[in-house]
Amino acid sequence: MNLAQTPGPRRIRSASIATLGCKLNQAESYRVQVELARAGVDMVPFGDPTDLTIINTCTVTHVADQQGRQLLRRAARISPGSYVVAMGCYAQVAPDEVRAVGGVDYVVTARKEQLVEQLEEQGLVLGPGDDGETDPHASPDALVPLPASRVRQFVKIQDGCDDFCTYCIVPFARGHSLSRPADDIVHDVNSLVERGCREVVLTGVQIGAYGRDRYYLKGQQLPPPGAPLAALVRRLLDETHVARVRISSIQPQDWPEEFLELFADRRLCRHLHLPLQSGCDITLRRMARRYTTAGFADLVDRLRGRMPDVAITADMITGFPGESEAEHSESVGFARAIEFADVHVFRYSPRRGTAASRMGDHVPPEVKKRRSEELREAAGAMGAAYRERFVGSRSAVLWEEELARGEDETRRGWAGLTDNYLRVELTADEDLLGATSEVTLGRLSGRVFAGTLWREA
Repeated sequence: MNLAQTPGPRRIRSASIATLGCKLNQAESYRVQVELARAGVDMVPFGDPTDLTIINTCTVTHVADQQGRQLLRRAARISPGSYVVAMGCYAQVAPDEVRAVGGVDYVVTARKEQLVEQLEEQGLVLGPGDDGETDPHASPDALVPLPASRVRQFVKIQDGCDDFCTYCIVPFARGHSLSRPADDIVHDVNSLVERGCREVVLTGVQIGAYGRDRYYLKGQQLPPPGAPLAALVRRLLDETHVARVRISSIQPQDWPEEFLELFADRRLCRHLHLPLQSGCDITLRRMARRYTTAGFADLVDRLRGRMPDVAITADMITGFPGESEAEHSESVGFARAIEFADVHVFRYSPRRGTAASRMGDHVPPEVKKRRSEELREAAGAMGAAYRERFVGSRSAVLWEEELARGEDETRRGWAGLTDNYLRVELTADEDLLGATSEVTLGRLSGRVFAGTLWREA
């Protein structure tokens, strides 16, 4: 019998969480772990038997929906007596569908920031009870230690979106744009730095809209797009000692000139993800995107004029409804002309309730598959060309991970990233985790550089 069907209060001593989807989901899952731990619940890895299992779902494609259902069923199999909770975007847009999955006890459709309170409302008793104690004032580090690779952490600054692009389900799943107070974000970053974090990645649904919702609610005139985000980044550079600040993704239309000026501070990473979606203006209009290819190309020129080595990456969709062969070819050609450092390629997936799902002239699956393969091939060539530029150069690397040791136990392997997102690996005798080193980028194997610590003569 499932734990949810047993009489009396249900004691939750242990819990695990599995996360699908974006960096924002990962940031939210971490906060859930901290709140549960503060309530006295022992957090264990997903896959271990536990009293409570939470699946943080994604719904960006039908594949993500399927993965969510699979994880929910797996959770029920791993711990037949566990209380299984579904949260996240899939749970919010299709709660009845998620409830129908075998073994699911509770679906979070709102107030996810108050998940602990919701669980208590469902009759769960969190914590060890009389046989154990917990300190409600204990630091997050004591409750939920950062992972071994604690060097880079995601920080949520904003949620929701008001753009309603015709293909996107996210505004329906996450609601209107809502920004976190800047003081809270600065506090979070300072806390992470104290715990060993060296790089923060600012994440949200549409971080370029940061701050504009708060002005709107107060009846004030809206500031220029991106301006409040630039002000937030300036505060993080001025009021914290974090070694690096990385921008996760920002819409092309949300770039004020004052934002570019911030990159004079080398702590702000030269890696910018610009969701292009299509390199064809006709398709962009059907998508209801708020820029043109000419505007996108002009932004890229301005970025590279300020930072010649910047890594510019993008998302692109193939097989959008009505996309002709000529429009697809135009899109691929535009991507090649931009010379991206990387492209995340998605086949269009109809999402219930979106305008695009009601459009005619849907592209057959086999055509979408061929087009995505063609774009991925172009993306691979562009990425390789970008990386080749840096062979033999010198760059600062922040070491994020210790690799498995080889036969020589005294030699330790390390992996890290440059600020423009080049992965570097090397062996060294000393402990490099969390350190930043000047490295010569040597032989390139796929996406990974063999590095050598640079020593001044």
